[in-house]
Amino acid sequence: MTGDKKVTEDPKVKRNIRLIVAAVAVFAAIAILAVGKKLSSPRILNTYELRDYGAMMLEKPTELVEFALTDHRGSTFGREQLLGHWTLVFFGFSYCADICPTTMAVLGETYQALKADEQADLNVIMVTVDPERDTPEQLQKYLARFDSSFMGLSGEHSALMGFARQLHSVYEPEFEGEDNYQVTHSGNLILINPKGELHGYFRPPFAHGGLRVAWRSIRESF
Repeated sequence: MTGDKKVTEDPKVKRNIRLIVAAVAVFAAIAILAVGKKLSSPRILNTYELRDYGAMMLEKPTELVEFALTDHRGSTFGREQLLGHWTLVFFGFSYCADICPTTMAVLGETYQALKADEQADLNVIMVTVDPERDTPEQLQKYLARFDSSFMGLSGEHSALMGFARQLHSVYEPEFEGEDNYQVTHSGNLILINPKGELHGYFRPPFAHGGLRVAWRSIRESF
């Protein structure tokens, strides 16, 4: 007993014990942080899992050529405005009776559920297929129903169709002279990556939880 007590009271032994305890504490803290980071990081989905969420990614993203449209504030919007962040594009119009408000509502829920840094890295844009009725004021009023940060784009039909063709999207202009007309258009969401390239598509029906999970995975693995 006396010998054991002398060893324990030895200053070198006490210092070594303190160092071991400190090292164990540091290791435990690092392990906890690593587990916490892993749990909070987006889950990386494979191609088949992404498809289950309606996400169809291109094997090789396609670079977009220059275009010129006008945003809902009256400013010019071109390819440069797509650089440095992700963009979700939807072709629709404010007088749409069904798919447009439904899709924009899901986008609003999805965006508002993102973390602050994720919101800063994602722009949501509705490109109107009805420029005659969708004035900048009308677009701004309409998009504010879903999220004030959402952007609307408009322009001449030739410019809009040119942009739509780049994104492999189609729409059929209205027939002149008809009242309360509707415009036939694609229901896909189009994903553009921070390099200004067409990255892929999300196919309807949309659910904000699934859309959020899929985009987080795509962003994390980019």
